[in-house]
Amino acid sequence: MQTRRSFSKQTLATAVLAAGGILPARVLAAPAVKSVRLADQPGAEVDYAAVWIAEGLGYFEEEGIKIDRRSYANGPAAMLDFPNQSIDAVMAAIVPFMQFAARGGEFKLIMSLTKYNAPLVGPKKYTSYKELDGKKVGSPGIGTVHDAVLGYVEETQQIRLQHVFAKITDFAVMIEKDEIEAFIGWEPASAATIALNPALHYIAQLPPIPNMESLGLVFQPKIAKDDPDLIVRFVRATLRGVDFIKANSKEKTAELVAKKMNDAKAQPVVVNALGSVKLTDPRLDMASTRILLKVITKQGKIPPELVADVDGWIGKYLDYSFLDQAEASLKKT
Repeated sequence: MQTRRSFSKQTLATAVLAAGGILPARVLAAPAVKSVRLADQPGAEVDYAAVWIAEGLGYFEEEGIKIDRRSYANGPAAMLDFPNQSIDAVMAAIVPFMQFAARGGEFKLIMSLTKYNAPLVGPKKYTSYKELDGKKVGSPGIGTVHDAVLGYVEETQQIRLQHVFAKITDFAVMIEKDEIEAFIGWEPASAATIALNPALHYIAQLPPIPNMESLGLVFQPKIAKDDPDLIVRFVRATLRGVDFIKANSKEKTAELVAKKMNDAKAQPVVVNALGSVKLTDPRLDMASTRILLKVITKQGKIPPELVADVDGWIGKYLDYSFLDQAEASLKKT
Protein backbone atom coordinates (compact mmCIF):
# COMPACT_ATOMS: atom_id res chain seq x y z
CA MET A 1 0.00 0.00 0.00
CA GLN A 2 1.28 3.47 -0.82
CA THR A 3 1.12 5.76 2.24
CA ARG A 4 0.92 9.54 2.13
CA ARG A 5 4.57 9.71 3.19
CA SER A 6 5.78 7.29 0.50
CA PHE A 7 3.69 9.13 -2.09
CA SER A 8 5.27 12.43 -1.02
CA LYS A 9 8.76 10.92 -1.32
CA GLN A 10 7.98 9.62 -4.77
CA THR A 11 6.56 12.99 -5.84
CA LEU A 12 9.63 14.78 -4.50
CA ALA A 13 12.00 12.40 -6.29
CA THR A 14 10.13 12.89 -9.54
CA ALA A 15 10.27 16.65 -9.14
CA VAL A 16 14.03 16.52 -8.53
CA LEU A 17 14.58 14.42 -11.64
CA ALA A 18 12.43 16.77 -13.70
CA ALA A 19 14.29 19.80 -12.41
CA GLY A 20 17.56 18.22 -13.39
CA GLY A 21 16.31 17.47 -16.89
CA ILE A 22 16.77 13.73 -16.47
CA LEU A 23 13.17 12.60 -16.20
CA PRO A 24 12.71 9.56 -18.47
CA ALA A 25 10.13 9.84 -21.21
CA ARG A 26 8.33 6.80 -19.82
CA VAL A 27 8.99 3.98 -17.40
CA LEU A 28 8.78 0.51 -18.95
CA ALA A 29 7.19 -2.05 -16.68
CA ALA A 30 8.86 -5.45 -16.55
CA PRO A 31 6.74 -8.15 -18.18
CA ALA A 32 4.72 -10.28 -15.80
CA VAL A 33 6.50 -13.59 -15.14
CA LYS A 34 5.02 -16.46 -17.13
CA SER A 35 5.92 -20.12 -16.82
CA VAL A 36 6.63 -22.09 -20.00
CA ARG A 37 6.27 -25.86 -19.63
CA LEU A 38 9.12 -26.95 -21.88
CA ALA A 39 9.70 -30.55 -22.97
CA ASP A 40 13.16 -31.93 -23.70
CA GLN A 41 15.02 -35.25 -23.32
CA PRO A 42 17.36 -36.59 -20.59
CA GLY A 43 21.06 -36.24 -21.28
CA ALA A 44 20.48 -33.62 -23.99
CA GLU A 45 21.78 -30.45 -22.33
CA VAL A 46 24.41 -29.91 -25.04
CA ASP A 47 21.82 -30.22 -27.80
CA TYR A 48 19.82 -27.37 -26.29
CA ALA A 49 22.78 -25.40 -25.02
CA ALA A 50 21.51 -22.05 -26.33
CA VAL A 51 18.35 -22.35 -24.24
CA TRP A 52 20.06 -23.55 -21.07
CA ILE A 53 22.83 -20.98 -21.33
CA ALA A 54 20.22 -18.26 -21.78
CA GLU A 55 18.46 -19.53 -18.68
CA GLY A 56 21.70 -19.69 -16.68
CA LEU A 57 22.66 -16.13 -17.62
CA GLY A 58 19.25 -14.77 -16.65
CA TYR A 59 18.05 -13.90 -20.15
CA PHE A 60 14.70 -15.64 -19.72
CA GLU A 61 14.23 -13.97 -16.36
CA GLU A 62 14.79 -10.60 -18.03
CA GLU A 63 12.05 -11.51 -20.50
CA GLY A 64 9.64 -12.42 -17.70
CA ILE A 65 9.83 -16.15 -18.45
CA LYS A 66 10.34 -19.05 -16.07
CA ILE A 67 11.09 -22.43 -17.66
CA ASP A 68 9.28 -25.43 -16.20
CA ARG A 69 11.38 -28.28 -17.59
CA ARG A 70 9.58 -31.51 -18.49
CA SER A 71 11.89 -34.32 -19.73
CA TYR A 72 10.60 -37.17 -21.90
CA ALA A 73 12.39 -40.32 -23.06
CA ASN A 74 12.53 -38.94 -26.62
CA GLY A 75 10.87 -36.49 -28.99
CA PRO A 76 8.02 -38.78 -30.07
CA ALA A 77 7.06 -39.34 -26.42
CA ALA A 78 6.80 -35.58 -25.86
CA MET A 79 4.65 -35.14 -28.96
CA LEU A 80 2.24 -37.79 -27.70
CA ASP A 81 1.56 -35.49 -24.72
CA PHE A 82 1.41 -32.31 -26.81
CA PRO A 83 -2.28 -32.49 -27.85
CA ASN A 84 -3.58 -32.57 -24.28
CA GLN A 85 -2.04 -29.13 -23.56
CA SER A 86 0.04 -30.44 -20.63
CA ILE A 87 3.13 -28.84 -22.17
CA ASP A 88 3.49 -25.47 -23.86
CA ALA A 89 6.52 -26.10 -26.04
CA VAL A 90 8.74 -28.97 -27.15
CA MET A 91 12.41 -29.12 -28.07
CA ALA A 92 12.86 -32.18 -30.27
CA ALA A 93 13.79 -33.26 -33.78
CA ILE A 94 12.16 -32.40 -37.10
CA VAL A 95 11.36 -36.09 -37.72
CA PRO A 96 8.98 -36.60 -34.75
CA PHE A 97 7.47 -33.17 -35.39
CA MET A 98 6.52 -34.08 -38.93
CA GLN A 99 5.37 -37.59 -37.98
CA PHE A 100 3.06 -35.86 -35.50
CA ALA A 101 1.87 -33.59 -38.32
CA ALA A 102 1.23 -36.64 -40.53
CA ARG A 103 -1.15 -37.94 -37.86
CA GLY A 104 -3.10 -34.68 -37.94
CA GLY A 105 -1.26 -32.91 -35.11
CA GLU A 106 -1.04 -29.12 -35.03
CA PHE A 107 1.89 -27.00 -33.84
CA LYS A 108 3.87 -23.89 -34.66
CA LEU A 109 7.44 -24.64 -35.70
CA ILE A 110 9.34 -21.60 -34.47
CA MET A 111 13.06 -22.16 -35.12
CA SER A 112 15.89 -24.63 -35.46
CA LEU A 113 18.05 -25.22 -32.39
CA THR A 114 20.60 -27.82 -33.46
CA LYS A 115 22.21 -29.29 -36.56
CA TYR A 116 23.87 -32.76 -36.78
CA ASN A 117 23.42 -34.31 -33.30
CA ALA A 118 23.61 -38.00 -34.26
CA PRO A 119 26.98 -39.41 -33.15
CA LEU A 120 27.63 -43.12 -33.62
CA VAL A 121 29.42 -44.67 -30.62
CA GLY A 122 31.00 -48.10 -30.32
CA PRO A 123 34.20 -50.11 -29.73
CA LYS A 124 37.41 -48.75 -31.22
CA LYS A 125 37.70 -51.71 -33.56
CA TYR A 126 34.93 -50.09 -35.62
CA THR A 127 35.74 -47.00 -37.69
CA SER A 128 32.75 -46.75 -40.05
CA TYR A 129 29.09 -47.57 -40.46
CA LYS A 130 30.03 -50.06 -43.17
CA GLU A 131 31.82 -52.26 -40.64
CA LEU A 132 28.57 -52.63 -38.67
CA ASP A 133 26.78 -54.36 -41.52
CA GLY A 134 24.52 -57.04 -40.00
CA LYS A 135 25.27 -55.89 -36.42
CA LYS A 136 22.92 -54.75 -33.67
CA VAL A 137 22.91 -50.97 -33.29
CA GLY A 138 21.10 -49.15 -30.50
CA SER A 139 18.54 -46.52 -31.52
CA PRO A 140 16.76 -44.17 -29.08
CA GLY A 141 13.38 -44.71 -30.72
CA ILE A 142 11.56 -45.76 -33.85
CA GLY A 143 10.32 -42.22 -34.50
CA THR A 144 13.56 -40.37 -33.80
CA VAL A 145 15.84 -38.53 -36.22
CA HIS A 146 18.58 -40.94 -35.12
CA ASP A 147 16.67 -43.94 -36.40
CA ALA A 148 16.11 -42.03 -39.65
CA VAL A 149 19.88 -41.58 -39.97
CA LEU A 150 20.34 -45.33 -39.61
CA GLY A 151 17.80 -45.80 -42.38
CA TYR A 152 19.64 -43.32 -44.59
CA VAL A 153 22.92 -45.14 -44.01
CA GLU A 154 21.36 -48.47 -44.90
CA GLU A 155 19.95 -47.04 -48.10
CA THR A 156 23.04 -45.17 -49.27
CA GLN A 157 25.73 -47.61 -48.14
CA GLN A 158 23.84 -50.77 -49.07
CA ILE A 159 24.11 -52.35 -45.63
CA ARG A 160 21.62 -53.78 -43.16
CA LEU A 161 21.63 -52.87 -39.46
CA GLN A 162 19.62 -54.49 -36.70
CA HIS A 163 17.86 -51.60 -34.96
CA VAL A 164 17.61 -52.21 -31.21
CA PHE A 165 15.32 -49.68 -29.52
CA ALA A 166 16.03 -48.58 -25.96
CA LYS A 167 16.44 -45.54 -23.74
CA ILE A 168 19.66 -43.67 -24.43
CA THR A 169 20.58 -44.03 -20.75
CA ASP A 170 20.63 -47.83 -21.19
CA PHE A 171 23.06 -48.04 -24.11
CA ALA A 172 26.27 -48.02 -22.05
CA VAL A 173 25.21 -51.13 -20.12
CA MET A 174 23.86 -52.80 -23.26
CA ILE A 175 27.25 -52.47 -24.97
CA GLU A 176 29.01 -53.94 -21.93
CA LYS A 177 26.59 -56.90 -22.00
CA ASP A 178 27.14 -57.37 -25.76
CA GLU A 179 23.45 -56.73 -26.40
CA ILE A 180 24.43 -54.16 -29.03
CA GLU A 181 27.65 -53.45 -30.92
CA ALA A 182 27.17 -49.70 -31.15
CA PHE A 183 24.54 -47.00 -30.72
CA ILE A 184 23.47 -43.72 -32.26
CA GLY A 185 22.44 -41.00 -29.83
CA TRP A 186 22.50 -37.38 -28.74
CA GLU A 187 24.72 -35.20 -26.55
CA PRO A 188 26.13 -35.14 -23.93
CA ALA A 189 24.80 -38.65 -23.26
CA SER A 190 27.01 -40.08 -26.01
CA ALA A 191 30.17 -38.29 -24.86
CA ALA A 192 29.46 -39.31 -21.26
CA THR A 193 29.29 -42.97 -22.30
CA ILE A 194 32.68 -42.67 -24.01
CA ALA A 195 34.17 -40.99 -20.93
CA LEU A 196 33.03 -43.89 -18.74
CA ASN A 197 34.32 -46.63 -21.04
CA PRO A 198 37.81 -46.16 -22.57
CA ALA A 199 37.14 -49.03 -25.00
CA LEU A 200 34.56 -46.84 -26.81
CA HIS A 201 34.94 -43.93 -29.22
CA TYR A 202 33.03 -42.01 -31.84
CA ILE A 203 32.81 -44.30 -34.83
CA ALA A 204 31.35 -41.27 -36.60
CA GLN A 205 30.84 -38.08 -34.61
CA LEU A 206 28.83 -36.40 -37.38
CA PRO A 207 26.05 -37.98 -39.46
CA PRO A 208 26.70 -38.58 -43.18
CA ILE A 209 24.23 -35.85 -44.22
CA PRO A 210 25.76 -32.37 -44.70
CA ASN A 211 24.53 -29.74 -42.22
CA MET A 212 21.84 -32.17 -41.12
CA GLU A 213 18.74 -30.60 -39.59
CA SER A 214 18.11 -32.08 -36.18
CA LEU A 215 16.37 -30.25 -33.36
CA GLY A 216 13.87 -27.44 -33.28
CA LEU A 217 11.36 -25.62 -31.11
CA VAL A 218 7.58 -25.89 -31.41
CA PHE A 219 4.87 -24.08 -29.47
CA GLN A 220 1.19 -24.71 -28.99
CA PRO A 221 -0.88 -22.97 -31.71
CA LYS A 222 -3.13 -21.50 -28.99
CA ILE A 223 -0.18 -19.68 -27.44
CA ALA A 224 0.89 -18.43 -30.87
CA LYS A 225 -2.59 -16.99 -31.32
CA ASP A 226 -3.35 -15.70 -27.82
CA ASP A 227 0.11 -14.65 -26.59
CA PRO A 228 2.51 -14.29 -29.54
CA ASP A 229 4.72 -11.89 -27.56
CA LEU A 230 5.56 -14.70 -25.14
CA ILE A 231 7.07 -16.68 -28.02
CA VAL A 232 8.98 -13.64 -29.30
CA ARG A 233 10.44 -13.10 -25.84
CA PHE A 234 11.35 -16.81 -25.55
CA VAL A 235 13.11 -16.71 -28.92
CA ARG A 236 14.89 -13.46 -28.09
CA ALA A 237 16.35 -14.97 -24.92
CA THR A 238 17.39 -18.07 -26.87
CA LEU A 239 19.10 -15.96 -29.54
CA ARG A 240 21.11 -14.23 -26.82
CA GLY A 241 22.23 -17.72 -25.79
CA VAL A 242 23.24 -18.37 -29.41
CA ASP A 243 25.23 -15.12 -29.43
CA PHE A 244 27.05 -16.24 -26.28
CA ILE A 245 28.03 -19.50 -27.95
CA LYS A 246 29.28 -17.61 -31.01
CA ALA A 247 31.33 -15.17 -28.93
CA ASN A 248 32.92 -17.62 -26.51
CA SER A 249 35.15 -20.68 -26.52
CA LYS A 250 33.89 -24.26 -26.29
CA GLU A 251 35.36 -24.37 -22.80
CA LYS A 252 33.27 -21.40 -21.62
CA THR A 253 30.14 -22.80 -23.23
CA ALA A 254 30.86 -26.18 -21.65
CA GLU A 255 31.29 -24.58 -18.24
CA LEU A 256 27.75 -23.19 -18.32
CA VAL A 257 26.23 -26.38 -19.74
CA ALA A 258 27.96 -28.43 -17.02
CA LYS A 259 26.34 -26.16 -14.44
CA LYS A 260 22.95 -26.96 -15.94
CA MET A 261 23.86 -30.64 -15.58
CA ASN A 262 24.71 -29.98 -11.91
CA ASP A 263 28.11 -31.52 -12.57
CA ALA A 264 31.06 -29.11 -12.82
CA LYS A 265 33.38 -32.07 -13.51
CA ALA A 266 31.45 -32.75 -16.73
CA GLN A 267 33.08 -29.82 -18.53
CA PRO A 268 35.60 -31.95 -20.50
CA VAL A 269 32.79 -34.31 -21.53
CA VAL A 270 30.71 -31.36 -22.74
CA VAL A 271 33.65 -29.94 -24.71
CA ASN A 272 33.92 -33.29 -26.49
CA ALA A 273 30.16 -33.40 -27.07
CA LEU A 274 30.13 -29.94 -28.65
CA GLY A 275 31.98 -31.46 -31.60
CA SER A 276 28.80 -33.38 -32.44
CA VAL A 277 26.53 -30.38 -32.88
CA LYS A 278 26.07 -27.01 -34.54
CA LEU A 279 24.11 -24.64 -32.31
CA THR A 280 24.20 -21.29 -34.08
CA ASP A 281 21.84 -21.48 -37.07
CA PRO A 282 18.20 -20.74 -36.12
CA ARG A 283 16.73 -21.52 -39.54
CA LEU A 284 15.99 -24.99 -40.90
CA ASP A 285 18.35 -26.64 -43.35
CA MET A 286 15.83 -27.63 -45.98
CA ALA A 287 18.13 -29.81 -48.10
CA SER A 288 18.78 -32.24 -45.25
CA THR A 289 15.18 -32.00 -44.06
CA ARG A 290 13.99 -33.23 -47.48
CA ILE A 291 16.38 -36.18 -47.24
CA LEU A 292 15.23 -37.16 -43.75
CA LEU A 293 11.54 -36.98 -44.52
CA LYS A 294 11.95 -39.05 -47.68
CA VAL A 295 13.89 -41.64 -45.67
CA ILE A 296 11.13 -42.02 -43.08
CA THR A 297 8.61 -42.26 -45.90
CA LYS A 298 10.50 -45.30 -47.22
CA GLN A 299 10.54 -46.67 -43.67
CA GLY A 300 6.73 -46.49 -43.72
CA LYS A 301 6.48 -43.84 -41.00
CA ILE A 302 4.62 -41.21 -43.05
CA PRO A 303 2.47 -41.41 -46.22
CA PRO A 304 4.45 -40.81 -49.44
CA GLU A 305 2.06 -38.16 -50.73
CA LEU A 306 3.13 -35.83 -47.92
CA VAL A 307 6.71 -35.62 -49.21
CA ALA A 308 5.78 -34.85 -52.80
CA ASP A 309 6.30 -31.21 -51.77
CA VAL A 310 8.32 -31.23 -48.55
CA ASP A 311 8.78 -27.45 -48.48
CA GLY A 312 5.08 -26.82 -48.95
CA TRP A 313 4.14 -29.34 -46.26
CA ILE A 314 6.56 -27.94 -43.70
CA GLY A 315 5.46 -24.44 -44.65
CA LYS A 316 2.04 -25.19 -43.16
CA TYR A 317 3.64 -25.38 -39.72
CA LEU A 318 6.79 -23.26 -39.97
CA ASP A 319 6.36 -19.66 -38.83
CA TYR A 320 9.49 -17.50 -38.82
CA SER A 321 7.59 -14.35 -37.82
CA PHE A 322 8.51 -14.82 -34.15
CA LEU A 323 12.17 -15.33 -35.03
CA ASP A 324 12.12 -12.31 -37.36
CA GLN A 325 10.67 -10.10 -34.63
CA ALA A 326 13.16 -11.33 -32.04
CA GLU A 327 16.10 -10.76 -34.38
CA ALA A 328 14.88 -7.26 -35.28
CA SER A 329 14.46 -6.27 -31.63
CA LEU A 330 17.99 -7.44 -30.81
CA LYS A 331 19.44 -5.35 -33.62
CA LYS A 332 17.93 -2.24 -32.01
CA THR A 333 19.74 -2.84 -28.72
